[in-house]
Amino acid sequence: MKSVVHFLLCSTLVLISGCGPLTSKQASKQESTQLKAEQIFQIVSDNSLIMAAYDFSGTVYFDQSGLLSAVDNEKMRDVGRWDLNENNQLCLKFRVWYYGDIKCYTVFDNQQADKLTFFTTNGAAYYTAKMVEGDPQSLAAQIKKTSPPRSVRGQIASEQGESSAPRADSASSRAREVEIKASSADDTGLTAKRLAGDCPGCNMAGMDLKEASLIKANLGDADLSGADLRYANLRRANLNGANLKDARLNHANLPGADLSNADLRGADFSGANLLLANFTDADVSGAIFTNANLEKTIGLADQP
Repeated sequence: MKSVVHFLLCSTLVLISGCGPLTSKQASKQESTQLKAEQIFQIVSDNSLIMAAYDFSGTVYFDQSGLLSAVDNEKMRDVGRWDLNENNQLCLKFRVWYYGDIKCYTVFDNQQADKLTFFTTNGAAYYTAKMVEGDPQSLAAQIKKTSPPRSVRGQIASEQGESSAPRADSASSRAREVEIKASSADDTGLTAKRLAGDCPGCNMAGMDLKEASLIKANLGDADLSGADLRYANLRRANLNGANLKDARLNHANLPGADLSNADLRGADFSGANLLLANFTDADVSGAIFTNANLEKTIGLADQP
């Protein structure tokens, strides 16, 4: 146990202090070797990594099926998926941690130091890791508890030789750019997408923003009453104090969104993803949350 704690502590200090290789370019010039996808697979598949970063220290088990299970040093647990892409990167997607975002890393192996270093797509060092064979913390059991029932349709299709060619995802088609003119009295000619991306306090009441990409949009105190935001991507958007009375947010993507102090009376969140959304002091009177993902929401349980 002491050696594990020492490893995690040293790894975190290396990342913070800059003593070790801080970029993938520097790592390639030193004793580290960039791993190919096949090499990464051989290391992680059905094994565990003790991982450390400035915002995480814990153990992740990589099931060969592509599922993963993790526990941090504060005994918090999560599950997710892992994969390898054509750029020889290891991609991780936790269900709750990191807002469920997909993060891909280039992996370097320093055999002399007996450690792996994960670099982000911009070349910055993020995790250091040490491989442990198998699943010593029995994290696989957590995967079984949270895994959905096996697809009978998929099994039958496989047996009958159904083509595995990916079909066009209807959600992807919804990601097309919204090019609807702003419906303000003094039409500025800006598209709804541009206007809504950074428009705190703006009057967008009744505006058609369906399917709009508004990731990290700043809409604090904006008037979006009656607006159509169905299927809009508002991940981590600032909607603090916004007026969303009677707004249509069916199937909208709002993980990590700040809805504190917002007027949400009569808003329809049916089917919306509200993972980690902040509802502190928001007025949700008459709001609809049918089939919405309310996992880890903040402040919603405190509502009368």
